[in-house]
Amino acid sequence: MADGQQEQDRTEPATPFKLEEAKRQGQVSKSIEVNSLLVLGMGLILVYAMGSQLVARDLAFSRKLLASAGSVPLESGVIAPFFSGVLTELSSIFWFVGACVMSVAVFANLVQTGPVLSSKPLKPDFKRLDPSKNLKKFVNVRILYEIGKTLFKMVLFTGIAYLAIKALLPYLQTMMDKDPVVYPVALLSTASGLAAKLLLALVFVALIDLFYTRFEYAKKLRMSHREIKEERKRREGDPHVRAKMRELQREAAQRAGSIRKVPDADVLITNPTHLAVALRYERGEMAAPIVTAKGAGDHAAKMREIARQSRVPIVEEKTLARGLFRSVSVDQAISEEHYASVARILARVFAARAPSRSASVEA
Repeated sequence: MADGQQEQDRTEPATPFKLEEAKRQGQVSKSIEVNSLLVLGMGLILVYAMGSQLVARDLAFSRKLLASAGSVPLESGVIAPFFSGVLTELSSIFWFVGACVMSVAVFANLVQTGPVLSSKPLKPDFKRLDPSKNLKKFVNVRILYEIGKTLFKMVLFTGIAYLAIKALLPYLQTMMDKDPVVYPVALLSTASGLAAKLLLALVFVALIDLFYTRFEYAKKLRMSHREIKEERKRREGDPHVRAKMRELQREAAQRAGSIRKVPDADVLITNPTHLAVALRYERGEMAAPIVTAKGAGDHAAKMREIARQSRVPIVEEKTLARGLFRSVSVDQAISEEHYASVARILARVFAARAPSRSASVEA
């Protein structure tokens, strides 16, 4: 019941990640009928292109064997090289055909599945030996489909072969009056015509099998909403963790930006060691001083170090520093409750800065 309910919940198509994961495990969608179609098609092309030449070479070699049949020694030391020479000669005749057919078979698999390098299908799985878990595999949709496909192919191909041979009977009867030398080429032409008709029928079967194979594969890998969420968590991490990471990243970026603004501040107010708040005020341009940077702990220590290097005044005001740190964000103006305290500090800072400015003007 639980497995049936789980199957019903799987209504969503597989994600690209799951498809790639299934491919790594050797689970791919492949139609055997498409492979057979391409291999048979290549064989038929080769027959039309070089069938007569192959038949002529094979007949010449057969005549050579028959001519030397009575003179072949049967000693163990001679018979082995003789058969080795026979195999070499046959290979020289048909090697190109074999190489083309094998290349097309590999190409057919690559077109359907792409390169798949997985050793998992070769690993022993002892669960397959458990009859209680595999009994249902004897009667399932896939088995019924294969049986139906086999019966359909048998009826279809038998019918096509019967009709083709029936139409060729008058021609075959006329061959009785011809020289046997023409039999191989004539039979090759007849077989090629029959193979072409069977190939057309196989196109129809291959299209059906390709559609069903892909449909079955997609259905097998379908996912439920829960599985999609779990996959997303597994790949990207828990949403709460990602939110926390984004928050930490924002804080880190904010701290880095704050440190860069310390040299432009008018004053740095400290706690004195745990907190630091940088203020800046432009008369006539700002309604109130703004907090350009703030930090705690190591960040506050770094701000104090940069302030000393930049000759920014550092003022120790514990209560004011805590109040500004808690209530005012970076790049925001201070609240009215801090106006008086900040004004006194800025007045001292600007007053201390005035003599140096006057001296520079006189110079």
